Amino acid sequence: MKWLYLNEIVAQIGGSLVQGTGNPLIKNVVTKRYKVDNHTLLIDLYTKRKIRSKLFQKYKPIVVVTEKPQDFNHLGDDVIVIKVEDVDEAYWKFIDYYRSLFDIPIIGVTGTCGKTTTKEMIKHILEKRYKVQATYKSFNGGHRNHRYLLGIDETTGAAVIEMGVDSPGDITFYIKYFRPQIRILLNIDVYHLVGCKTPERYLEAKAEILHDLDPVNGTLIINADDENIKKIDVSKFRNIILYFGFSDGCDFQATDVAYDRGGMRFTLRHQNQTYPVFVPGYGKHNVYNALAAIAAVWSAGVDIKEACERLASFNQVIEHLEFHSGLGGCTVIDDTWNVTPLSMANALQVMKEIAGSKTKIALLGYMPQLGDGEYARQEYAKMGEKVIETQVDFLIVVGDEAKEIGRKALELGMDPSKVYFSNSGTEIYEILHPLLNEEAIVLLKIPHRVMVQDSFKELKAKIIVS
Repeated sequence: MKWLYLNEIVAQIGGSLVQGTGNPLIKNVVTKRYKVDNHTLLIDLYTKRKIRSKLFQKYKPIVVVTEKPQDFNHLGDDVIVIKVEDVDEAYWKFIDYYRSLFDIPIIGVTGTCGKTTTKEMIKHILEKRYKVQATYKSFNGGHRNHRYLLGIDETTGAAVIEMGVDSPGDITFYIKYFRPQIRILLNIDVYHLVGCKTPERYLEAKAEILHDLDPVNGTLIINADDENIKKIDVSKFRNIILYFGFSDGCDFQATDVAYDRGGMRFTLRHQNQTYPVFVPGYGKHNVYNALAAIAAVWSAGVDIKEACERLASFNQVIEHLEFHSGLGGCTVIDDTWNVTPLSMANALQVMKEIAGSKTKIALLGYMPQLGDGEYARQEYAKMGEKVIETQVDFLIVVGDEAKEIGRKALELGMDPSKVYFSNSGTEIYEILHPLLNEEAIVLLKIPHRVMVQDSFKELKAKIIVS
């Protein structure tokens, strides 16, 4: 965080001094009472939380911005208290002011899947030039999660953030928070129906990426090949759009796409120039991620050739189609960080394209954010169709919610002796063990919340050798 004197902050958020004196230097801003430290400003949003008096006595100086100064009277004049009429309004005034202190490229990334990988690619490319602030792993949710914004300081040269969707309004919130000038829309499939209820509302929630976008000075980077993205009216922004994809006419077009050892090779076409690109990580979806990342960093001032060269040294994100040596000499694909219909379909496709003549074994789990309605049933059925399309030899369905995957595969003619339903990692190991040899490839596409259960942690430890 950029250090600020208290008087500068109060001038922006308003309020009146009701306890204590001084103009201390603020090095840390928090919204929860138990997170105070030295040189901390507490914007007291969570007024029902207990005040830990020992913390307020241990750390100095501490400043509190609150609607309820009486809560802090007992702490004495060592704690400076600023009274405001509306603490939420004061919070947003501070956030808006802090964001205004920095004129750096801020890139926002959204899509049904690929956000984390694309964000990490962008960060990796930019880090050759700048200190880069980014959201951590896939942790992109949470109201008032201002730690990422406050991680920007005088030494930061760029920032890249994931903008996830649990419910309508989430992306609008992120945009209000970070004001990204460069925005990426990777893809839109069906997901997060728990919060969005219908695929149509989910699409509308993703379309919030257009909210408050400057039609002259902003940049909108979108997947030209995605059918759902084509349903969004972007005509107002036609002068600032960069299209990426495989189709002709894209500003960033991939051609000659092929699997190579450890990743994908393709030719990038941009402004009548061609560039050879290698990106670690398998699958055509990963080529889309790379195209979006290159377009973003180019918009932030990085040379195309430099961006392509940097991508070659990118480290693949853990549990995102990670390939491992497995028990009995088999190959295990660990894609367990998250499970969406699109990512499951991509993972099955990668397994098919990599496997050759090997026996293909798919462990497919339920998708938490699909819910349990009719739309969810339809998506699970589509995954059963994908199982048949990708010629899976053995299917293990994990979780009662996902049973429709197996039912659909059976309906389409899959051998019943090769379809299993289970909720136990121990039971699955007994099924798998006889099948694992050098001629087998296993896809783990089970949600993270299941993989952290003891029997599934044991399953993974047993079948992954290195």
